[in-house]
Amino acid sequence: MNIVVVEDAKPIREGLVNILSRIDEKYRVAGKAADGVEGLKLIEELRPDLVIMDIQMPDMDGLTMLEKVREKKIDCKVIVLTAYSDFNYAKRAIELGIENYLLKPIKIAELKKSLHMAEESLERERRQEQIYSLDNVFKNSLAGHPPEDSFVEERLRDKYGIQASDPIALFLVWLDGMFEQSWQKAMQLLENVGKNSRKFECTVLALEDNLAVAVVIYNIKDGDGLETYFRQSVLPMLTAGLGGRIVGIWGESSGFGGLRRLLKEMMEDLEWNLILPEGSLINRKMIDLMTAPPFQFPMELETKIRHAAAGRDMEEYRQCLEFLKTACTREVYEPKDIKDGLIRFFMTLVHAAKEYGGQGEGSFAQKLLMRLSASNTWEEITSTLMEFFELNFLKDQDSRDGADEVSPLVQKARNLIQEYYSQGITLEETARRLHVSDEYLSTQFKKETGKSFTETIRACRIEKIKKLLLETDLKLTQIAAMTGYSDPKYMSKVFRDEVGVLPAEYRKREI
Repeated sequence: MNIVVVEDAKPIREGLVNILSRIDEKYRVAGKAADGVEGLKLIEELRPDLVIMDIQMPDMDGLTMLEKVREKKIDCKVIVLTAYSDFNYAKRAIELGIENYLLKPIKIAELKKSLHMAEESLERERRQEQIYSLDNVFKNSLAGHPPEDSFVEERLRDKYGIQASDPIALFLVWLDGMFEQSWQKAMQLLENVGKNSRKFECTVLALEDNLAVAVVIYNIKDGDGLETYFRQSVLPMLTAGLGGRIVGIWGESSGFGGLRRLLKEMMEDLEWNLILPEGSLINRKMIDLMTAPPFQFPMELETKIRHAAAGRDMEEYRQCLEFLKTACTREVYEPKDIKDGLIRFFMTLVHAAKEYGGQGEGSFAQKLLMRLSASNTWEEITSTLMEFFELNFLKDQDSRDGADEVSPLVQKARNLIQEYYSQGITLEETARRLHVSDEYLSTQFKKETGKSFTETIRACRIEKIKKLLLETDLKLTQIAAMTGYSDPKYMSKVFRDEVGVLPAEYRKREI
């Protein structure tokens, strides 16, 4: 607890400073002042948790100082010390919000009790602050639990200037396969947008279940052009800053109560990303104005799929995928019609697999079909359709032209291992980022590299440990932390199992 002492009598002031840390080492005197003028400046600068102050002081008395502190909305606890037992002093002090009113000479037991009361009050307020923070209120509203309690509504109004029925805009940034590595940077970029705006205030939230970052926009002073600003300035800035394909969605609500429904609609509207040009800011108003023609699945594509499957011809199958995407994006069709076309493509492939000796229908096909139905990017659609073809029609062929060459999928997995091995990246996480099942990635990785995913991570760590042992003077605890091991003893054991000697021996032997 940070404390400021404002007392004109030097012996009392210095005595309080000395005794506070002896009462409890958590009590830290951040500053001390000899009068109200100096005390006010100190409180404004330090924003302490608690002020211990005298009433009668030169230049500015304690109660006048406290009045100015409250006018400046500085919310600190206060213990008043005085030699006067005048009721009017006590009454005014209580009106200004104090924790306790102690008469001089001060009794240690009473001071100790007052300090504990102030500490407990601060802790209660901190817990309450966390529960009723704006982040939590918005998160709860997005989850379907908007503020209905009069206390919360009053707090929103008094602290943030928001009424529960005020208009709120929602800017959603869908990160999909790059959520885990990009959400923190996305939040940082978006928080800067809020800080630099005078037309609105906002709160930035990570929505892990939706693989998205949301900007909840409130206290909108001028709504005209706000959506255009996010489309023309914010979305391109994020795309450049994150170095990957993202999808932006815009929505508006008439208050906290509509946020859950709005989020659900926006997540459903994500599938329009399959049709709209890259860089579009998806929004319901734009969608409602569209007149989409009926989508006709190209019948000749079924013949092409069967021909590619029969010949186990990957190049011909890639052409089928390009043909499919071109047909689906030639005009602006309804996403549900596009999804029907994707399912028809997939089922043609399933029947071909059944006919030509592949797995055909089964749990794996069902899993990929569900993924396909939920896809919102052509990257994920292509990856899913490629995965099924490779497993059914190429699994018995050597897909490598040379001993050291691997498929793009396995190479991407290798790259992720090299980048994130020290952060404990898993097979499941890697598969999710690459839009394939973990079973498929595991099979392909072992088949193409001759090592399992886990063995490859371990080998990567061992090589890094060797490099650090030979090229630096870092301690084993530091090397362990840098290579993804929380326990240096366990790192040493793994190293010995792989290399045959302990890290310290290896360092001495190789020098």
